[in-house]
Amino acid sequence: MKVLLSFLLIVTTSVFSLQASAHRYHFGLTNLSVNERTQTLEVSHRFFVADIEKALSISASKELNEAQRQMESYVNSRFQISQENGEVVKLNWVGMEADVHDIWIYQEVPMVDISSKKLNVKQSMLMEIERDQVNTLNVNNGRGTQSYTLKPGESKVGFTL
Repeated sequence: MKVLLSFLLIVTTSVFSLQASAHRYHFGLTNLSVNERTQTLEVSHRFFVADIEKALSISASKELNEAQRQMESYVNSRFQISQENGEVVKLNWVGMEADVHDIWIYQEVPMVDISSKKLNVKQSMLMEIERDQVNTLNVNNGRGTQSYTLKPGESKVGFTL
């Protein structure tokens, strides 16, 4: 019986290891959307949990408040919106949620805090750990959606809101 249990444990561990190594692409998604009702610019980011864990050296056992503080600091250092005059827009942290595969991070800023229609975004999350990281930025201004592909060395883009 012990031999059978040991065998099953080894097989199960091997299967999960293969699945973990099967994550071969590194992709992130950021959505910027103007909410006309609340007059806010809403920001949402989606990344693979495994990639975020690697970047922050965090584990599922870490206390949620500590993980959120660490995540907020990381996001603020790697994602910035600046106005035409170079002034960085201060984003308010809304929160985050995760499932088995993905983590969603939410931020927002009141539109009254943005004086320029021309904005610049730096989105370099996870690019420090993965050379093939690709982050897609979708900007929805109410008239349509513009999409931008950002990657290491090309992590900044300008657009009109």
